[in-house]
Amino acid sequence: MTKENWMPTVCYQCKAECAILARLEAGRIKEIRGNPRGRGKVCVKGAAGVSLQYSGDRLTTPLKRVGKRGEGKFEPISWDETMDIMTAKLRDLKARGEAHKLTANFFPHSITDPKWRFLNAYGGFINTALPHCDSAKIVACIMTMGGVPNHHIPPAWFTVPKGGIMIMAGRHAFGCLDDASAPGDILDAQARGAKLVVIDPIFTADAAKADWWIPIRPSGDTALFVGMTQHIIAKGLHDKNFVNNWVREGDFERLKAYLADKTPEAMSAICDVPAADIRKLAEMCAGAPSVGVDSFKGIMLGQALDFGHAWTTFLAVTGNIDNPGGQPLPDLTPMSPVEPVPAGPDLGTLGWHVTGPDRDKFGKYSFIMEPTWYEAQAIKNGDLKVLFTAESNPALTEMGQEEWRKAVCMPGEDGEEYRLEMLVCSEIMHSETSYFADLVLPDKSYFERWELLYMPWWYNFGHGLALRQPLVEPPGECRHSNEVFIELGKRLEPEYFQFKDDVEYYDIQLKGLGLSIAKLQEMGGLWSPGTMGFNKYKDAGGFGTPSKKIHLYWENLESVNQAMPRPGLAAEYEADPVDYPFILISYRTIFHQGSGQWTHNNPQLRDPVSGLYENPVLINPAAAKSLNIEDGQLVTLASRTGEVRLRAMLTERIRPDCIGMHHGFGSRVGRVAATGKGISDNLLIPDSGMTLDWQDLVGGESHVSTRVRLST
Repeated sequence: MTKENWMPTVCYQCKAECAILARLEAGRIKEIRGNPRGRGKVCVKGAAGVSLQYSGDRLTTPLKRVGKRGEGKFEPISWDETMDIMTAKLRDLKARGEAHKLTANFFPHSITDPKWRFLNAYGGFINTALPHCDSAKIVACIMTMGGVPNHHIPPAWFTVPKGGIMIMAGRHAFGCLDDASAPGDILDAQARGAKLVVIDPIFTADAAKADWWIPIRPSGDTALFVGMTQHIIAKGLHDKNFVNNWVREGDFERLKAYLADKTPEAMSAICDVPAADIRKLAEMCAGAPSVGVDSFKGIMLGQALDFGHAWTTFLAVTGNIDNPGGQPLPDLTPMSPVEPVPAGPDLGTLGWHVTGPDRDKFGKYSFIMEPTWYEAQAIKNGDLKVLFTAESNPALTEMGQEEWRKAVCMPGEDGEEYRLEMLVCSEIMHSETSYFADLVLPDKSYFERWELLYMPWWYNFGHGLALRQPLVEPPGECRHSNEVFIELGKRLEPEYFQFKDDVEYYDIQLKGLGLSIAKLQEMGGLWSPGTMGFNKYKDAGGFGTPSKKIHLYWENLESVNQAMPRPGLAAEYEADPVDYPFILISYRTIFHQGSGQWTHNNPQLRDPVSGLYENPVLINPAAAKSLNIEDGQLVTLASRTGEVRLRAMLTERIRPDCIGMHHGFGSRVGRVAATGKGISDNLLIPDSGMTLDWQDLVGGESHVSTRVRLST
């Protein structure tokens, strides 16, 4: 396979998956740019993909563990032996009636991705590779609006009209995992008269571009949105047409009564935003032609399920659901089914959260996938027996990562070596997670594999397809994880895997559109009718809820007092505030994608001049002065469950009661990571595996509500 000049494909340096062009010479990638047909942007992570592709740390053959888990001792084995080992274990698991105790930890690029298809056919579950991400907020959107929004992407900023309001709550669009074209669209919207409001305890790059920065108290976002909603309703400024026609009968009256005492003054005491500012922002939003709120894939500000409830309620009351500049609902590309379609297991019956001893706590809550942050506890409970990971690094990404590592090494029962009976890791290079694996599978990079992408969380919003295609040959014996799962499907669930390979699978899906992989290649790898619809619920006869209306009241959570959003701060605020006076805030930058080896083992992205080499602790000078801490000094940062030592960076760009720490650092696996500095913030965070406490029931997102103390 030899290609020359500029070839289209799709980046995967982060989950945004922007359309890119790669310049090839003599079968090697030389340069990466944004694809003009796909909005034409690429970020620094995407541009650094060349260094990733030719890393000397690439895995090239399957490996089998020969030492204890975590020792990182392996021997090469053949693919035939690898497949036989996995097949035998999965046959045994299913014969025991425990197929539901298999899960896979990865990012599902498409809603009928071959990996997802295998799990549905076999009876296992998927969970997200973004463990402390947006699970609770997605559930909030499902419960309120009856469907998943355009997850992991902001509102369609390119549709914001003059005078529209763009709100980013804990979201770092200018330096996070966003579509590379989003920042330009935000600036364009401002240029035509829209306003950008950034709600964040840290003065981020987004705040530097904002018309208004609101340095909120961490975990106070629910109170802020509840206070705004109360003021809007009390003053009669709500969108009466939308509320009267599209909110379920009785819900608005219940909301109004519930909010009666939750005035801006009362909520100000919780979120530390002046009551006058809460009223001002509320009135700005009520009078604006559109309001878009983005907190997906951002830093989590506390009780995520309640925040999602308050957020969606605010959008409904202001009439900003599926309108230009508001929260769009997805257009799904009409792909043809690959028959027969596996039904998949019933998460509500067999999922970890309802089968284990913690079901009394978790049984009341709904999840769209098994929550990754519960993996450690599921292993302890005996609810997770086989775990596949692909392009994820739970040994470094999980809250309380050490507890995850302990859980996967727990001694087994009934003759099994470990309680988690098999751990398989598919990656392009070793990671913290692969060191614990029983089998390590050498994956193909995103420049070496086929993938058909059509999930509704892209920034294009409308019907669309993007083709990731192999541009260069993979090294050694690399196989993409999709190929592995297709082979497992042929062995274990052949009824659902009658197609030859991944390309034939995609051709079947494309048939109804009159397309094929070959035609998509001729079209430059992108297809879209170029349209984006609004107010789709009107033509669809309503929303996806049982009543076809917006549900502001959640009766299924009445018994746990969450039928309406609770505006209080996260429970962590009451945990030893004297001994641990600061709140830890995790943040992100444009250089790194979580804890993934793909960016942390990239020399361009870890370069101390042009990249991000370490993650010093951010301290406000006022707080530093009270502790006699100087800029650049080594300090100890401690929580109730951990302690780290790292360099101090004094900055006015953070609240004095907060400490900032870049998420995702701490990798020591790989020649680049081994030479870099940085500490994992997860070492400080009380996690689901250790405490099984409040964060589990509100979304598992405590990365900005952990109490810490500083010392020299």
